[in-house]
Amino acid sequence: MNHALASLLRSLGRGRLRAPPLLLLLSLLPALALMAAACSKNGGSARYSEAASAKMDDARDGADGRSGQVTTWKRSQLVPHSSRLQVGDEDALPLAAMHAKVTVDGFRARVVLDYYYVNDREYQLEGTFKVRLPDSASPYFFAFGETRAVAQEPQPVAPVAVERARAMGSAPLQIIQDRQGAWTGPKEARMVPRAKAALAYGNTVRRQVDPALMEWSGAGVFSARVFPLAPKREHRIVFAYDVDLIAAGDALELSFDLPANAPALVVDLDVANLPNTRAVISPEVPAAPAGERLHFRIAQPQEQRITLRLEGAPVTVLRGEDREAGGFFATSFVPALPKVAAEGAARRAVLLIDTSLSANPDGFNVWLKLAEALLRENQDAISEFAVLFFNVEASWWRSSWSKNQPEELAALLADADTLTLEGATDLASALAEAARPRWAGDPGPVDLFLLSDGAATWGESDHFTMSRALSREHTLFAYRTGLAGTDAAALELLARESGGAVFSVVGEAEVRAAPTAHRAKPLRLLGVTVEGADDVMIAGRPRAVFPGQRLSLVGRGALTDAQLSSVRLRFAAGEAGAAPAGAGAADEAPVTEVVIKPERVLDSALAPRAYGQVAVAQLEELGAAALKTATSYALHFRVTGQTSSLLMLESEEDYRSYGIVPESDALVVQQRPAGHVVRETVARVEHELGDPRARFLAWIAGLPATPGVDVQIPRAVEVLLEELPRQAFDVPVQPLRPRARDKDHVPKDYLGLLARRELTYDAVATEAARRAQLLGPDDAIKAWSSLVEHSPGDAVLARDVGYTAMQLGRDAQAFHLFRRVAASRPFEPENYRAMARALERAGKVELAIVYYEIGLAGRWDARFGDFQTIMTYDYARLLSRLARGQAEHPSAGFTDSYARSRLDALKGQVALGADLVVMITWNTDNTDVDLHVVEPTGEECYYGHRETRIGGAMTTDVTTGYGPEMYTLRAAKRGKYRVFAHYFASDQNRTSTRTKVHVMIFERFGSATESVRERTITLETGKEQHEIDTIDVGAAAIAR
Repeated sequence: MNHALASLLRSLGRGRLRAPPLLLLLSLLPALALMAAACSKNGGSARYSEAASAKMDDARDGADGRSGQVTTWKRSQLVPHSSRLQVGDEDALPLAAMHAKVTVDGFRARVVLDYYYVNDREYQLEGTFKVRLPDSASPYFFAFGETRAVAQEPQPVAPVAVERARAMGSAPLQIIQDRQGAWTGPKEARMVPRAKAALAYGNTVRRQVDPALMEWSGAGVFSARVFPLAPKREHRIVFAYDVDLIAAGDALELSFDLPANAPALVVDLDVANLPNTRAVISPEVPAAPAGERLHFRIAQPQEQRITLRLEGAPVTVLRGEDREAGGFFATSFVPALPKVAAEGAARRAVLLIDTSLSANPDGFNVWLKLAEALLRENQDAISEFAVLFFNVEASWWRSSWSKNQPEELAALLADADTLTLEGATDLASALAEAARPRWAGDPGPVDLFLLSDGAATWGESDHFTMSRALSREHTLFAYRTGLAGTDAAALELLARESGGAVFSVVGEAEVRAAPTAHRAKPLRLLGVTVEGADDVMIAGRPRAVFPGQRLSLVGRGALTDAQLSSVRLRFAAGEAGAAPAGAGAADEAPVTEVVIKPERVLDSALAPRAYGQVAVAQLEELGAAALKTATSYALHFRVTGQTSSLLMLESEEDYRSYGIVPESDALVVQQRPAGHVVRETVARVEHELGDPRARFLAWIAGLPATPGVDVQIPRAVEVLLEELPRQAFDVPVQPLRPRARDKDHVPKDYLGLLARRELTYDAVATEAARRAQLLGPDDAIKAWSSLVEHSPGDAVLARDVGYTAMQLGRDAQAFHLFRRVAASRPFEPENYRAMARALERAGKVELAIVYYEIGLAGRWDARFGDFQTIMTYDYARLLSRLARGQAEHPSAGFTDSYARSRLDALKGQVALGADLVVMITWNTDNTDVDLHVVEPTGEECYYGHRETRIGGAMTTDVTTGYGPEMYTLRAAKRGKYRVFAHYFASDQNRTSTRTKVHVMIFERFGSATESVRERTITLETGKEQHEIDTIDVGAAAIAR
C-alpha cells in the first residue's frame, strides 16, 4: 500500500474527510488499483513491505494450488540452522560445509548437524558459535575438534558415504564413535548446572586452555563459546537437538532450512514408515526403503529449504527405554471435543502486536494476517477493538476503542505498514498496559489476543509476574506459528493463568479457523490416564482445553502395545483452574470422557527425552521452588535451558576442580516423579508465584550454594528483608516514549539492515547517536535495544546497553538488563554493584541497600581487585544522602535507623567529602584497562605508582575482570587533573569486540555539595591511551 493511500485511509478512519461519497470513491480509484495489485502479490491483503513477507510455498488461498495441501509459512530471513562462528563484532569464520543426519519417528525428529569452519587467520581465536533453531527444538549434544590443516586454497569437504551416514547413530556415545579418525582430539561437552558451567568456562579461558560452553540465550537461540580455534586449521562442530514436527492439517511436516553460505551441503533423512502414511519430500528424491524405514539423501540442493511431509499420519505413541531411569512414552493428538459457543463472551478485544526486531519481517506479516482475520471473522462477536503495538515500548494505535468495521480495519493495516520493526521485546509492560489502558478507565471484560512469539528480552523476565497483570476479565489467547524463536512456555503459561489457550497458526489455511477458535466453550481438564502408566503429564499443564487444541502427553512405564492403545481424558464444563491435569480431582459437574486411540506404537530412542523435555519445562517454570529437582532432570535428560548448560573442559582434573562429578540424577528421576513434584510444589507455593518479594527471598536464600559465590548474608540484612514491604521488591520500568515509530524517521540503509538482520555494533551506535541528538534518549534506547534482541543472552551487550540506559536516565530499564546478566553470571560481583546503582538512581533505595550488602558480604575472586573497597564508597555515598534527607524512599523508621548504623560503621573506610574521586568499570572480561590521573604537579597516579606526594591513591590493578578501579584524593591542589584510560590488552582471542569504559568523576564526594559527571568511552584497538576528561579544581563546579 502506498503512503498516499495509507494517509487517506487514516484520515477516513478518524472521521476527518468530509468529501461527498462519489467524489471520495473517484479519488480512491488509482490508489485502490495499486492496492489490488499489491494484494494479489501478497496473498489477498496489504502486508509489511520492507522485506519479503512470510508466505506459502506455491500457496493460493492457504493451500497448495496443485494438491490442496495445508502447508507451513515460508521464512524469508533468519531461517533455522542459520549459524555463525563469530570471532569479533563484525567478523566470522567461513563455513566450509554442513552435513545433517535427520531421524524422524512419527511426530518427533532428531537432528545431528556437522558444521565445518576454517580459521584462515595466522593466529589463534576464540569463537562464539550461534545457531538459530526451529520452534521448540531442544539441544542435547555438542562436540568440537580439529579435522585438518588447510592450504592456501583448501579442498572441499568430502561428503559422508551414503551407507555410512545411514548407519550413524544419534546417541552421544554413538556420535563420538561414528566420527573416530575423522577429527583430532574431539571433546564432548557435559551437562552441567548453568552457573557452574559459566564459572568454569570463564576461569578456564583465562588459563589459555581449551573449553567450550553452550548456553540457552533465549527462545530458539543457542550460543556456544569455543576455544581455541587454531590458525590455518579446519574445525568441526557437532551439534544435535530434538524437535516436534509441525501439525499442518492432517499431515505432519518437518521443514529443514539450509544455511545460505555453505559451499557443501548434504542432508540424510531416516524416516519411520508409518501405516497409511505417504512420505513426501521436497526437493523430490527417490526413497530407499530398508525394513520399516525410508532413507533419503539430498546433496547440494539448489533450494534453501527441505520439507518432509507425512500425509495422513496417524496418532503415534513413541515408546523407549532409558537404561538408568526406566521406560517412557510420548504422544501428540487433538482430542475430539464438542463445539459449543461460549456464553457471555467479551465484546471488546485488545490486539497486542509485536513490532520488535524478532518480528521483522516474517512474524509481523503473520500477525497482520491474523489480526485482519480476527477482526473480519468476528464482526458479530467483537464490537469494539483496540490495538497495542509493542517492542521495547508499548504504544496504542489509537487511545480509544474502534468500531469493528471494514474501514477501521483498512486504516489499521495501512498504519501498520508504516511501522519500523526494531527494538527488544518488553512483554511484561505490554501486558500491563493492555490489561489496563491508561485512556479506558474500567473497560470491563476484554479478550486479549497476543500476536507475538512471547520471547521477552527486555524488562521483567518472570512469566508468573507477567501473568499477575491479567485477571479473569482479561482472558489471553496466543498463537504458535511454527516460526523459529517462539517461547512456547511463556505463551502456554500466560494463556493458562488467564483461562485462555494457545492455538496453532502454522500456515495460511489455519488463519481461517484460528480466529474463531476462542469462541468455543472450553472444557475443564480433570485428569488423564493411560493403563499401567505413571507420572502422566500434558505439556503446558493446561487447565482448560478448547476444541481443536493440540495436546502433547508424556508418561513413564514399560508398557505394552495394548496398554498404549488408549488414552483417556476426563473433562467437565465450568471455570478452569479447579484441578490441574493429572490430579484426578472429583467434580460435581457432568464428566465427559474422551478416548484417544493411537494407531501405532513405535519403539524409539526419542521417547525418553520427549518426556524429559516436558518434565524439565514444568519444573523450571516453578523457579527456585523446584530448582534442585529441575536441575537433576535437566542433567539426566540432557535438556539445555534455564538450569543447565553443555560445558567442555580439557581434562577430568578440570571437571573435578569445579565439583563437576557424576551425580545421582538418575536416582532423583526414579524416586521423584516430575508430575508429583509439580503438583506438590504448586500446592505449596502457588500464592507466591509471581510475587516479587517471594521471588527475591528465594533467590537470596540460594546464593550461598551458587558456584563461585561465597556470600553469607548478615543477620541484620535478613531482618531488614523481613521488614521491607512487598512493593519494595517490585521494580516497575518507566515507560519509554520514543517520538519516532514509522519508517519515514529511519534512514533507508538502516531499515535494510533491520530487515536483513545484519545489524552491526557500529551501525546501531551511529543510529542511536543520531536519534539521541534529534529525538531524545528514549529513541536512542530503542535503537540500542535491537542489539539485545539480536543477541539475547550476550552478557557483554546487555551490560553495555544497561550502562547506556543509565547514562540516558532510564535506570529501571538498566536494572532489568543487569539482573538478566546476574542470573547467568552470579559469580561476577560487578553485576551486584551495577544493580545497586541502577536501583538507587531509580528511587528503589531499600532494594539498592540490599544489593550493596550482597556485594560487601561476598568473598570474590582476587581478579576483581579492590571491588569491595569501591563498592563501600558507592554504598557510603547513598547512606550519607539518606542521612541528609537527599534520597527519598517509601519505608521510613527501621530503614532509616539501619542506614544510620551502617553509615557509622563504614565512615572510617571511606573518604567522604574527598575533593576528587574517579571510578571506572568496563563491559568485557579478560580485558586490562588502567586508570591514570596526571595531577597538576605533573605526577602520574596509576597501577605502577599508586600513591602520590599530594595524597592521590589508586586501587589495585585489575587485568582480567571488568574492573572497577578508583582514584581518590582527599585534599586536591588547585589546577588541572587529566584523566586517561590505558588500554593495554583486551580479549586477544577475539578480533574486534568493543570495550566500553563507564567513568564517574566526583568532586566533594558524598557531601551535600557533591557534583558528579559521567562519561562512557569506547576504546579503540591499537590506541593505547584514551583521554577521558580534564577536571579544573578551583574552577566552576562540575554539573551532572
